[in-house]
Amino acid sequence: MTRSPFLTDEDPLAEPDPVARAIAHFRLSVRCMVTPMESYSSTVRLLTLASGERVVLKIPYTPLKFVREVTALQDLTDLPVPRLIDAWAPEGDSSGALLISHLPGDPMQVPAPLGLVRDMGRLLAGLHLHRLPNFGEVTRSPGDAELGWWETMSRRFDLWVETCQGVVVDGLLLRIRRAHDDLSADLPSADGPCWVHADFRPGNVLVTEGRIIGLIDFESARGGSADLDFVKVSHALFDEQSESRTAFLAGYDTVRPHPDIDRTLPYYRLHNAVGGLAWCIRRTDIHDPFYRENYDVVQQILEHQGVG
Repeated sequence: MTRSPFLTDEDPLAEPDPVARAIAHFRLSVRCMVTPMESYSSTVRLLTLASGERVVLKIPYTPLKFVREVTALQDLTDLPVPRLIDAWAPEGDSSGALLISHLPGDPMQVPAPLGLVRDMGRLLAGLHLHRLPNFGEVTRSPGDAELGWWETMSRRFDLWVETCQGVVVDGLLLRIRRAHDDLSADLPSADGPCWVHADFRPGNVLVTEGRIIGLIDFESARGGSADLDFVKVSHALFDEQSESRTAFLAGYDTVRPHPDIDRTLPYYRLHNAVGGLAWCIRRTDIHDPFYRENYDVVQQILEHQGVG
C-alpha cells in the first residue's frame, strides 16, 4: 500500500504568517489544509477550498526557486506536470508564492513494476527533449558571460566546498578536491543545454492505478546536461532495484539516446553529496540525518577513488 504524500490535518488559522498571507493574497476560502510528508525546502500545503477543489500552495525557500518553478511549469505544458493557476511574484522579504493544480497520485514506490520503470525513463527523456539557450539558471540576463556546463558545475562545487570550510575538517576537504579533480579528467561533452529537473527521483513522480500521472517539484530545474538527472534516480532506484536500470534506460532510449552515464555518474555522485553537506550547513543543521547520509557517500567515493 502506498502512502499519501500529504499527512497532518491543520487549522488554517494557526498557520505561520507566510501561508496566511498567501491565502489572503489569492483570496482563497479554505475548508481544510494538510502538510506534505516530505517538504525539506519550500513550504507546501494541500488546500481543499470551500468549492471542494483541491489546489497546492507552494511558498519557495528563495525567489530564485520561485522563478525556476514558474518558468518550468509555463514551458513544459506538454508534459504531465501541474498546471500553474496563479503566482504571487517575490517582493520585499517575500520569496513569492505559487498556486498550482493538485495531481491526485502517490509518489512512486521502490521496488516498482518494470513497466512503470520504463515509463519513468520515457518521462525523463521527454523532459530532456526541451532545449534551452544556455546552461545554468533560467534567470540569465543578456550580456552575462556564457559558461560551459562543466565550468558551471565546477564553480558551484567550489561554492559548496567554501560553505563546508570550518565545519568539514581541512584534510577531508583536501581529499574531496583531489577526488573532484580526478573525476573531472575524463568527462564527455555535455548533453545539452536542455531542461534538467535536478531532483528527478521516484518521490517526485506521481503514480495512480499503475501509471504515471505527473512530475512535480521544479524548484531546482535549470538548463543543464541531461546526465545530471540520472544521479538521484540512480541512488534511489537503480541501487535499490538492480534490474530497474536496464528497464529505465530502455524506456529512455525509445525517446532519445541516453547520455554516457557510466563516465559521469561518479562525478555527479561526489558533486551531489558535497552539495548535500553544504545544504545542511547553510541551514545550521549538521545533525540532520541527511548530513550523515551525504557524509557517508563522500567517504565511500573517496575510498573507491583511492584518494588518501
